[in-house]
Amino acid sequence: SSGINAEYGEMLSIAARSGCLRPVVRQLLPSATQVSHLSGSTVTHWKAERYVSILTVGAMIGAAVHPSLAFDHALAIVVPLHTHWGLEQVCTDYIHIKPLIPVVGILLKVLTGLTIVALLYFNQHDIGITQAVKDIWNIRRIEPEELS
Repeated sequence: SSGINAEYGEMLSIAARSGCLRPVVRQLLPSATQVSHLSGSTVTHWKAERYVSILTVGAMIGAAVHPSLAFDHALAIVVPLHTHWGLEQVCTDYIHIKPLIPVVGILLKVLTGLTIVALLYFNQHDIGITQAVKDIWNIRRIEPEELS
């Protein structure tokens, strides 16, 4: 496996030196000059998306290391918000029927809001997100002979 990693690293190194990764890097990490032509609200939204992405990762790691109601509540907010923005972009990219665009936008906002409320309720009145994920991961397959 270390030979495969070394080969992969060498391929990435060659690709980076050749410059063929520049368009990918520019797409994933726009520079300040590329973002500066956007309006203030767009830049703020772009930054907010990045912050929520970082908070999502942090909340997941925190919940795995130190499960608590605070981390469960953080997950209940940032995961649906992160998902909302991703689905919003999918809708922007693929829904081109003008009258349908605002309807889908409203439905997505309602669904996101209900999801956040439901997850907060689940955290407060049931086992919480972290414990639910642990329980799901611990489900084992029941063999047919165990049923009889």
